[in-house]
Amino acid sequence: MTYWKRLERKTIYSSKWLSVTLDKVELPDGRIIDDLELMRFPHATVGIIPVNEAGEILLVRAYRYLHESFDWEIPGGVVEQGESHLDAARRELMEETGYWAGIWTPKLSFFPHKATCDERYFIYLAEALEAKEPEYQKAEITEIAFHSPDGVRELIDDGEINDGMSLVALQRYFLHRGV
Repeated sequence: MTYWKRLERKTIYSSKWLSVTLDKVELPDGRIIDDLELMRFPHATVGIIPVNEAGEILLVRAYRYLHESFDWEIPGGVVEQGESHLDAARRELMEETGYWAGIWTPKLSFFPHKATCDERYFIYLAEALEAKEPEYQKAEITEIAFHSPDGVRELIDDGEINDGMSLVALQRYFLHRGV
């Protein structure tokens, strides 16, 4: 059963990464919304919380062109077509950090903004870490480092971790681990 009825849909923009549509919808009370802009993402996104035996969290410092900033984040990226979420998480961890994990645990999935965007994030905990590759994606990732839980909280408090996926994942990790 559809609660809101779509009357029209116009694609405003479309690429392999994103499409934007403009929908005309009728609400249950008969009102019409003429210009409901929706963002659609063909790829899911994975995020990884890599934790070593000492309980330290491996973060990446990434350059973000849109904001012209260098900030700390959890590793992550898009799920390629035909790839499972777990395989994407394994690939992204290796590409962005050079680390492999022996234990993988799915932690949560969420939509960053359900009202206007269908993008979905899948978060994994990666443990039993082992350095495999000395190189990582240096065009985007400028540094990798392990941080204590208190150090991560300090980075959050100082605004050095400020992207939504990292904040949600790390806060959930701290909540459930009691660290």
